[in-house]
Amino acid sequence: MQSTAPRWVDETGVPLLEPGGVLLSCFPSAGLAATVAAHYIVQALGLPRIGLFELPDTPPVAIIQSGKVHPPVRVYGRKDLAVIVSEFPPPLASVGSLSRAILDGAESRRVRLVLALEGVVPQPLGTEEEAAEESVWAVLARSDPALMRTFQAAGTRALEDGVIGGLSGSLLVAGIRRTVPVAVTLVSARATEGYPDHRAAAALIEALDRILPELAIDTGPLRSQAEAIEKALREAMRRRPKSAEPESSTEPEPTMYQ
Repeated sequence: MQSTAPRWVDETGVPLLEPGGVLLSCFPSAGLAATVAAHYIVQALGLPRIGLFELPDTPPVAIIQSGKVHPPVRVYGRKDLAVIVSEFPPPLASVGSLSRAILDGAESRRVRLVLALEGVVPQPLGTEEEAAEESVWAVLARSDPALMRTFQAAGTRALEDGVIGGLSGSLLVAGIRRTVPVAVTLVSARATEGYPDHRAAAALIEALDRILPELAIDTGPLRSQAEAIEKALREAMRRRPKSAEPESSTEPEPTMYQ
């Protein structure tokens, strides 16, 4: 009888990710910051697809990129780094089993850290003064002062109070009893009219760049892209008559990566 539980499947049958590597989990959240960051990392580092997740209730879609067909939940990587990427949030009923499958795969590959990326709106801190634009926070599944010092030295703040839902929240709870360290980095993101927040994605990558020696990524193009998108939005808002009602059919289609 075939198992209905989610499963991490390596493309070649042999894991490319070696012991001591880092696993990033990137699923859609506020401002699409995590998804944009994941695609930028994959493109900037030239990471090939090395695996996929078999899900019993996976969305009936195929992702087409540069003429190639990809499954909804897939893994890109190299020997020291793997990135789980999805354009779609997992069905609520699958979140728990998917987080277990991710951590099972991480432990079997003996990674040193599972790190989920997350965008949050509103800010996770209470006051506007505390919540500076593009602030990044970190939370660990269980107490690890040395690891938290690494995050704080990279400019992230420890999240003292808040609620984290979805797959990232499930990974944190499941990580309490796991041997592999599990952490989440959260960035303050904007979700204006459904457009991706490229600046928030850049802030996530820049924090990762300081946390992980595996990364060395120039976020300048990503921030330039953000400026171009925001300029176009401001121009569209300027041209719209103040008395006119917003019409979704006249708005440009939101894109995930551009």
